[in-house]
Amino acid sequence: MKIMIIGGGTTGFTLANLLGEEHQIIIIEKDEEKAKDIADKTPALVVQGDGSDISLLKESGLAEVDELVTTADDKTNLMICQIAKSENIGRIISLVNEPKNEELFTKLGINRLVSVVGTNVTAIKRMLYQFENVRIIAQLGEGEMQIVEITVSDKSSLIGQETSLNKATISAIYRGGELIIPRKTTVIEKGDLLLVVVKTEDLSHITRIITGE
Repeated sequence: MKIMIIGGGTTGFTLANLLGEEHQIIIIEKDEEKAKDIADKTPALVVQGDGSDISLLKESGLAEVDELVTTADDKTNLMICQIAKSENIGRIISLVNEPKNEELFTKLGINRLVSVVGTNVTAIKRMLYQFENVRIIAQLGEGEMQIVEITVSDKSSLIGQETSLNKATISAIYRGGELIIPRKTTVIEKGDLLLVVVKTEDLSHITRIITGE
């Protein structure tokens, strides 16, 4: 896949390095010094210039990209999205720094938005629900549901029991390097890492049952 990233800041640079081994990455960075610096630290093709300049985007291969990701300020991101839409780029992801600006992007038809504030809030919320033996993998809806990893401790009353839980669902078990999809006859063992889907309001209760704490 060919991906163009507008902005070589922390987000763009990290994303390029994360995806660089599997995809062809182009980074557009306005600041000359920063462009030179990241060019030495990433396998991506780094182009120094203004990401809102349509001529530069075209010269950098905009028409051939499979994904366009823009990580600049909201004004610049909106301009780039408008250009991309005018050039019939169908797959666009944009960072939104101010929640009040999300409507401007959606009116333009950009629905794949990453809210800086929303991301930070989600991260903090995950930490608030963090327990010693629990790791939150994802949140569903508006945070009403959680997908979590919970380790079965030696204090758990579930050891030796089947994998049915009231108010939660065990979707998978990781045991001794093996991934197990639970069946009716599957029995929980000490040290099992459980992938559990649970309502947020029931997370504390389910955690206590599984960990025995």
